[in-house]
Amino acid sequence: MSLFPVGHASHPDWREAVQSVVRQLFMQMKQPGHASRPRLGLIYASHAYARHAQDMLMLLAQSLPRVTDWVGCTAGGVLAMAHEYPDTPALAVMLLDVPAAHYRVYSGVAPLAMDGEAGFEADSALVHSEAGQPELAELLQELSERTQTGHLFGALGGQQGEGVQFACRAEDLPALRTGGTVGVFRGGFSGVAFASEVPCISRLAHGCMPLGEGLEITETSGSVLLALGGQPALPRLLQLLDVQASPDQGGGWQAALGALRNTQAAIAPLGHGLERGVLTPEAQVLNLVGLDPLRQGVALSSSVEVGHSIIFCQRQEHAARHELMQMGAALQDALLPDFAEGAGPAGGEPVVPQIRGAIYVSCNGRGSELFGGPDTELRILRHALGSVPLIGLLGEAEIMDARLHHLAGVLTVFTEPAAAS
Repeated sequence: MSLFPVGHASHPDWREAVQSVVRQLFMQMKQPGHASRPRLGLIYASHAYARHAQDMLMLLAQSLPRVTDWVGCTAGGVLAMAHEYPDTPALAVMLLDVPAAHYRVYSGVAPLAMDGEAGFEADSALVHSEAGQPELAELLQELSERTQTGHLFGALGGQQGEGVQFACRAEDLPALRTGGTVGVFRGGFSGVAFASEVPCISRLAHGCMPLGEGLEITETSGSVLLALGGQPALPRLLQLLDVQASPDQGGGWQAALGALRNTQAAIAPLGHGLERGVLTPEAQVLNLVGLDPLRQGVALSSSVEVGHSIIFCQRQEHAARHELMQMGAALQDALLPDFAEGAGPAGGEPVVPQIRGAIYVSCNGRGSELFGGPDTELRILRHALGSVPLIGLLGEAEIMDARLHHLAGVLTVFTEPAAAS
């Protein structure tokens, strides 16, 4: 099988960026080992290009006539190969070599059908949306139920109304190429669903160091955490942080708030979310947004339910670097085929599937702020994973299965389909 071509560029003029990306894609499609006739295009662009999105999509479609479907979104930053573009106009495009029968582009005007309807069974789905939409968690759950595995991966590209999404199907191309207003959306969900014949694996990195074991949530009021294990939540948290604060201490609460700026709360089913001192994908990390001294509570960035576990944690550069390396190693391990002793091909070693391309969605609060320098996050990731084709974005939140995560990284790799027997 062949690698997915990738092109990326940064330029104040969106036309120059598109032309540079197209040249790179054509050069790669001519190289041995790369897909020569890919049909699905993935676009990630800076919000600076959002007002030119329709023209940009039209130029890409006209320049790459063999590509029949387009998906993507704008975001606060663009990632491509080993380069981060967090504060500059940029564009990245990956061309996925996937048969038309094995994927479906969906959007608000063309929703993803229920499992098995319209002759297509979705196994997984790439999702693009934006923050601030009502009933976001419920919509994600409903979307996951339209796939066989519940496997979703993707991101919220920006705040509501800040950016756009791309979702252009083959039947939209004639109108698009003649200047029609199609394939660009604001709000809702869009993306592409893949059948089981398109193997992909996702892994999540939180970048957090747990401060202790999980505590049972025993009382809440909306997004305010009131009691843990039957005891007031705020004193339990301050004890973990080794911070003293009371109304009689003058600036004591300010000291407590300072200690909380780098502290998060990971929510998981009771007894889950932590394994060997590391957060698992079951954990959903929320931000601490304030204290409630009157009720001895802690305000979180989202509502929580009684009966779950909470694991307080802190962002740490060392932990984040180590976790990225582990994530790359775990993906490599997951690619090793299962086989019985002596059952390798012709009695030899098993063939490890080749990674054809990767999508990495990270958060605006990671990058240089967490890893200590520009491009460091991607360099660490590529050291663990190898020099595979990769694009991605820096968004407001990350999607893994039916959960929203904050300040996380979600890596998805596409591998060779299983050989026909």
